[in-house]
Amino acid sequence: MKKSPLRMGWLVLLLTSTLSGAEEPLPSVGSTVDELLAIARQMNPDLAAAALDAEAAAARTSASDALPEPKLLLTLDEISKNSSGWPGRVATTKYTLQQEIPFWGKRDLRKAVAMAEEEELRQQHQERLLELEMKVKVAYADYHRVHLAQEQTEELLRIVRVVVDYARFRYQHGQAMMQEATMAEAERGNMSMEQVRLQKERQRIRARLNALLNRPAHAPLVEHPTLRPLPVPESLVFEQLLPRARSTNPAVHMSQARVQAAEEGLRLAEKSGWPDLELGFGLVERRDEGSQDGYEAMVRINLPWQGEWRRAVEQEANSKRLAAQQRLQGEELRVESALREALSALEEARQITQITRDTLLPQARITLQAALKGYETGNSEALMVLDAVQRLKKFQIELLKGEFEQQVRLAEIERLVGGAL
Repeated sequence: MKKSPLRMGWLVLLLTSTLSGAEEPLPSVGSTVDELLAIARQMNPDLAAAALDAEAAAARTSASDALPEPKLLLTLDEISKNSSGWPGRVATTKYTLQQEIPFWGKRDLRKAVAMAEEEELRQQHQERLLELEMKVKVAYADYHRVHLAQEQTEELLRIVRVVVDYARFRYQHGQAMMQEATMAEAERGNMSMEQVRLQKERQRIRARLNALLNRPAHAPLVEHPTLRPLPVPESLVFEQLLPRARSTNPAVHMSQARVQAAEEGLRLAEKSGWPDLELGFGLVERRDEGSQDGYEAMVRINLPWQGEWRRAVEQEANSKRLAAQQRLQGEELRVESALREALSALEEARQITQITRDTLLPQARITLQAALKGYETGNSEALMVLDAVQRLKKFQIELLKGEFEQQVRLAEIERLVGGAL
């Protein structure tokens, strides 16, 4: 029998949990974000729970239009008293089978309500999936940012170490003041502190990523992550993405399913004034001499005389329908606003990143090279080199921040439109 993808994810999670006590070392993962996304889809426990909720809703839907359980009624009639005054001989025994039958159309409406509720839970599973994917993408981009920041800090620290050694040499030979050497030493200390901070931040991000993948916090990730490429700007147009967001966003679909369930619920409430039937057929067994066994039939109809109760039920259902429609409208506006904001922020980060990469960073590197050359020839002081190092570091941070911001905004956009671009 072919298993559904939802059930397969749950089975993989269960199997992994069963074998978690093994001492075999976990493999290093994360060469690309797609690799992590594939693991998260199969292993994340919250996603597996949402899949099981959707399966439970499907099971409820399959039986939502079934008839109520029949009833078997045993009746002992005409019971005489014995000499002691206790119940004695039973003259008539009746065996009756009763079946309640809802009024025409009620079962179909119950089925429609259950199907809408099932669709809501399926869309909830899809929303959890997109939320999980966004978290993985953002955490992976953050991991990449810290990785590059460590490399850049190490490069600048090597330069500062050279400045420290040269400043000491100049001070020892009377070519510079003590302040020059102490300033260089202080900058090296700051760089070393930055290395420690980045290393600890890397560990925290690794723990966050592993939690999303249902792996131990210390499980290894690749040391050199690869950032995924950004889509071309021509594919990030609001007018093109908005229709896709409206048609595929799971939060919007969940609101639409709630509206559908509320509308079907209102129709069902309007039919509460129509009577349900209960049919019965029985066998009558008589024990008196000369009496014959026989049959009996029964029809029972409930009388919907409680008009106040019916009006209250209809009013409640109608209010739920109007509330669901308002929430749907609000959700559509929220998605539209969030999409516009994310696209604007992505474009802003893209332009800032481009200016930093193409203009500011090259100029900062040229300035640092000139300062180093002047310091080596004695035409400048260590302060100029350290200022150039700080300026280069500032623009490197701005570049990494801009690249990370682009990845975050792209992940938000993909969540809003219901999938990868």
